[in-house]
Amino acid sequence: MVKFIELLQEGDLSGAAELVWPLMFKLIMACVIFFVGRKIIRWTRKIIVNAVTPRLEPAVAGFLQSAAGVLLNLVLIFAIVEYLGFSTASLVTILGSAGLAIGLALQGSLSNLAGGVLLLVNKPFSIGDYIVVGNMEGTVKNIGVCYTKLNTPDNRLVVLPNGSLSNSNLVNVSAERERRIDMIIPISYEDDIRSVRVMLHSIADRESRILRERPVEVFTKEFGADSINLIFRYWVKREDYWPCFFEMQEEIRYGFIENGFTIPFHQIDIEIKNPAPKEECGER
Repeated sequence: MVKFIELLQEGDLSGAAELVWPLMFKLIMACVIFFVGRKIIRWTRKIIVNAVTPRLEPAVAGFLQSAAGVLLNLVLIFAIVEYLGFSTASLVTILGSAGLAIGLALQGSLSNLAGGVLLLVNKPFSIGDYIVVGNMEGTVKNIGVCYTKLNTPDNRLVVLPNGSLSNSNLVNVSAERERRIDMIIPISYEDDIRSVRVMLHSIADRESRILRERPVEVFTKEFGADSINLIFRYWVKREDYWPCFFEMQEEIRYGFIENGFTIPFHQIDIEIKNPAPKEECGER
């Protein structure tokens, strides 16, 4: 092909005419290689999909399928260009320069893309999990290749870039089937700790959602400025965490009233000793 173009540029039509039929044959063979290569690429992509789809998330499988298609098509193009007699060095240089320019222009997007692939492969969370990331938290609605969407408890949509999400400290609240509830119970210094402990255990015994195979614990946590703070621990199923937490607070409050215990509040007592005598007012 290159020789044919050089002869045309030099004006050697007779020499160029002798290369017409070999050139036509090469062009026909290049077309055959292209169509056969496309068939092979489709088969290869199907094999990749069948191999990775059961093991990976649909978004990752689709990304790998597209990436494999792009890579195989580039290999096919290079093979055809090399077969026609052109040098691929200049083509590689052009593609490399273009790739560098695109990479610099899309640094953030490429970072999100890489982070999305890491999240989908490592699976720190799944759709439907409740996660906490920094000051953001919510139920995972969608895990995309570039962005992850959360629904907050008050039904707001939060869109997080996967680049920063993959490098952040996150808490997957839904990862385990059972969760422990830790409640801080302040009591007055005049109340008996043992009696309060007995009351808390009796409340826990009446709550059917508390798991019996897990221990129910009541410890003295600290002596505060206004109260003795007890820590009340028990285990529930993941879906019972908040309903049980809220209802147990009411039960504890009523238990305090029935047993005559006091939930202290912050207060300041001021005692004045030896007050100074009042000055007598007189006329000058």
